[in-house]
Amino acid sequence: MAEMKDSGVAWINAIPKNWELKKIKYTLQNRNENNNPIRSRDILSLTAKQGVIPLNEREGGGNKPKEDYSAYKLAYPNDIVMNSMNVLSGSVGLSKYFGCVSPVYYMLRPINIHDDVRYFNYIFQTTVFQRSLLGLGNGILMKESDNGKLNTIRMRIPLDKLGNLFIPVPDSVTQKKISDYLDGIIPEIDVLLADIEKQIETLEEYKKSVITEAVTKGLDPDVEMKDSGIEWIGEVPFHWSSTRIGYESWIRARLGWKGLKAEEYVDEGHPFLSAFNIVDNQIKWESLNYINDERYEESPEIMLKIGDIVLVKDGAGIGKCARIDNLPYKTATTNGSLAVISTKENLDYNYLYFYLQSAMFQNFIIRMMNGMGVPHLSQEELRKITIPFPPISEQQQIALYLEQKRVEIDSSISEKKEQLETLEQYKKSLIYEYVTGKKGVQ
Repeated sequence: MAEMKDSGVAWINAIPKNWELKKIKYTLQNRNENNNPIRSRDILSLTAKQGVIPLNEREGGGNKPKEDYSAYKLAYPNDIVMNSMNVLSGSVGLSKYFGCVSPVYYMLRPINIHDDVRYFNYIFQTTVFQRSLLGLGNGILMKESDNGKLNTIRMRIPLDKLGNLFIPVPDSVTQKKISDYLDGIIPEIDVLLADIEKQIETLEEYKKSVITEAVTKGLDPDVEMKDSGIEWIGEVPFHWSSTRIGYESWIRARLGWKGLKAEEYVDEGHPFLSAFNIVDNQIKWESLNYINDERYEESPEIMLKIGDIVLVKDGAGIGKCARIDNLPYKTATTNGSLAVISTKENLDYNYLYFYLQSAMFQNFIIRMMNGMGVPHLSQEELRKITIPFPPISEQQQIALYLEQKRVEIDSSISEKKEQLETLEQYKKSLIYEYVTGKKGVQ
């Protein structure tokens, strides 16, 4: 092992004695090249998961591109593309393409033509480097969640502050050896990560199919069936009827913000839930905002009670839902992005909760979103949605069965997510060990 020295930089710690410490601005330069006159109409996108790719290959699509291509910047092959607004959560990657990118991106390349750009890109991939940026940005300070991950909160890192950070710099031959080694092993880890992600997706789809089957066909495989008369539902048990959600529940939402501002949030008070607090169709009672008594009491119609369902009706998370099974802070209310649903006596709230996770409802959301800028589900539209309507006792049986299946499948999903997290941490730590010289390449 090489003789080591203290770098004097907390996140780097010790480095080989013959390595240098250099400020980024003396190692990398920013390509600030405007697409004016227009040289490219090939828009590139940067994601933490997929790296730098053409916009049309991005998972889930992407933001609608600007019509004015001259508003973009140019990126070239072997540019390190870094999202100045989101680098803390891993939005940085090495481009293989020539194209145009958002003006909030930095395009970095080595000043010394003998340096290996791949090595510097690997430095930026490490979690410890990304965390070292905390406090440098303009905007909201990032927060760390309970599992050690950084929550994705947008925050701009100015180029001058980024440029003044120190990074370890070995000679160009060592840079190439490290990059070649990591280029060989990291793709193998990525294949394993992709396989685990696929297993998680399969389990999620299986869960949805189990839910969909139960809320449309019931639990008796031998029951006589009939045409429901509803195209997207198909056949249902002969003794079932159908109803609209609005006939069997009370649906309401916050009527505007009534002038509420973020600076009115208090350290202790009544939890003020948003779409952010719904994760995997469950309420996460953490990272909460709170409002005072006066703000809470001005909207009694959306004071939450056990047995209510909250549904995201606006924005990117539209269609997510959660049950209010408990109120750990005794009270809670919602912001304007959530609808609150309280079922009447003939509709079991657990049954409705599972129906809202079924393929029928989610497909309705997808169809409704087509062509929308900002997705929105009005209370009136929600009230009109038709659902299969078995007798209340059968609804409860279905809900009990699905809750057991949900716990079973979610347990498997949690195991897979733990595997994913462990492997991701191993990947990051492996990169860190090599780019700081704590492990050497022969």
